[in-house]
Amino acid sequence: MKLLAIRPRTLGDVVLTTPALRALARGLPGAAIDVVTERPYAGLLHGLPGVARVIPMGRTTRDTTRLALELSHTRYDVAVDFFGNPRSALLARASGAPVRAGYDLRGRRNAYTIRVPRSVAPASGEREYAAAVHVRLAVAVGGVPDGLDARVAVSDGSRAAATRLLARAGIADPARAVGLVPAGSWGTKTWPVSHAAALACRLEAAGREVLALTGPGEEPVIAALTALAPGVRVLPPCDVPQLAGVIERLAAVIGTDSGPRHVAAALGVPTFAWFGPTHPDTWNPPGPEHGRWWTELPCRGCDRTVCPHWNCLPSLAPDRAFELVLDHIERHARHAPDLGPAARA
Repeated sequence: MKLLAIRPRTLGDVVLTTPALRALARGLPGAAIDVVTERPYAGLLHGLPGVARVIPMGRTTRDTTRLALELSHTRYDVAVDFFGNPRSALLARASGAPVRAGYDLRGRRNAYTIRVPRSVAPASGEREYAAAVHVRLAVAVGGVPDGLDARVAVSDGSRAAATRLLARAGIADPARAVGLVPAGSWGTKTWPVSHAAALACRLEAAGREVLALTGPGEEPVIAALTALAPGVRVLPPCDVPQLAGVIERLAAVIGTDSGPRHVAAALGVPTFAWFGPTHPDTWNPPGPEHGRWWTELPCRGCDRTVCPHWNCLPSLAPDRAFELVLDHIERHARHAPDLGPAARA
């Protein structure tokens, strides 16, 4: 059997699709699973159980047209669209698979022969964990759940690059260093930079090196952070698999709910995040090693990307954050993993 799984972006969402890929591999043993994702994330999926091939895609119309043609020639038996936008629905239909599964969304549902609801409420007032949404879709085509913990692959090459990146950043002891994600994918999700800087200074005073984990377009946040907390180290520019190699070496990853945090959870690295407009039921990884602090304001979990009275995250004070983070890191401290000669090079 040939199976196509589609999940173009973004970093955290790609990582949270891996439990569904594992469910497909478990429920359909022997199936060759091809995964379509955008090029930056492809390296995280190579070598995962059941994944035969990772097909990188671009974002242009020409890229999509070429990929649709390639997929149409492969003769898939099943296609599963874990994204559900018009482009991914087009690719599912173009695959020609007789069984096509996706979310029951307006404007896309006709691309699929099997449709499942995008969201369900586990209980009143609760929300479904994001990875569980994808597992439900995998189960609809024969997948068998194998837990909700995400997993990603890190190559020896990425580990060797991570060693060099940590050295360039000036991190002396990665196993005691804390990765800090100061920026969010939108403004209301980002803790005030002054708060992040105050926390970083407290962690440094407690003997922890702090490494800012950054992405494209976040330069202003990093500039403000390092101006307020000059001791913060900054990860040099790198690709996503190299970022995973760096995260794998750290004591913990803290900060905004983000893609790097989900990568950390997938690698067994303890995490701690603060939440305001987003809901921890949806985005907090399972397990006690992944802590969270959620504002108590009644409007929390609104999912607003713009807010006229934004005070949910500013209300989470850095001094209290320091107490929570340090306690969490010390309670869930792990021994430095032996990652092989590539990491020691």
